[in-house]
Amino acid sequence: MNTPDPRIGAPEATVIPADSHGAVDLSARASAPAAEDAATPSGEGLHIPLITTTDEENFQDVMSTSQAVPVIMVMWSPRSLESKPALAMLEEITREHAGAFQLVEVDIDKAPAIAQAFQIQTVPTVVALVGGRPVPLFQGGASKEQVLPVVSQLLEASAQMGITARIAVAAEDTAAPIPPEHEAPLAAEEAGNLDEAITLWERVVELNPRDEDAKSHLSRVRFAARAYGEQNPDDPASHADALFAAGDAAGAFDVLLELLAATTDAEERDALRLRLLDLFRVAGSSPEVSKARTRLAMLLM
Repeated sequence: MNTPDPRIGAPEATVIPADSHGAVDLSARASAPAAEDAATPSGEGLHIPLITTTDEENFQDVMSTSQAVPVIMVMWSPRSLESKPALAMLEEITREHAGAFQLVEVDIDKAPAIAQAFQIQTVPTVVALVGGRPVPLFQGGASKEQVLPVVSQLLEASAQMGITARIAVAAEDTAAPIPPEHEAPLAAEEAGNLDEAITLWERVVELNPRDEDAKSHLSRVRFAARAYGEQNPDDPASHADALFAAGDAAGAFDVLLELLAATTDAEERDALRLRLLDLFRVAGSSPEVSKARTRLAMLLM
């Protein structure tokens, strides 16, 4: 039995319309009735994992689940560079849909028989199961924007087939997991070691400049260290932190913007700009932030 080579296949995703044309017929495997707990009263959800894994031994459970709720299976391999991003993207979509379908992850290196049954030629390959029947979705790397319409089509088709149950989910089921690289700075924060947390968050951002969550954490901790730490009476910008801490975001922005407009020192201007950006991230989206951003852009021109 040959395991599919994860290097085979085009680098771009092949998105397949959500219908059963050309799908491998595994209906014989679905001949067993659905699991007893699949039949739940109206308004309740199935008490099964939102995201899980399977192998040859437990595959019949997946087939049974698909009799009640759509199942999306992703065939992946740790040898494939595209697999991990695909898993993360699908897990995010699954949490956002909060029980509309189950995501099942299949490591084809550990479950080659499943890969062969679905005639997998490349990984990642994503296949849905609806009422025990396979529906090919896409293979290769794909963006979230590409995949969301495919999932919507799948759910519409499933509803037409009467597969309308949902999975019971709790708040923790739909919360995004904490990235491993965030654990150390978060632990430092919890221990009250703000200087250490700042250093660790700066390292995370340096390694991954696109990590917006880490940037937000860094801004929040830098503000906390300034506002609630030892004050510097010689720092005129500290008044902005005091105003912001008291809930006057607009006043804090005005103080920093006036200081920036009044100085020509490049190093001081950059420090004030970074301080404003910290407060913008902590404040989030608001009319005050939008107005201050516009004024900042004009001052920096």
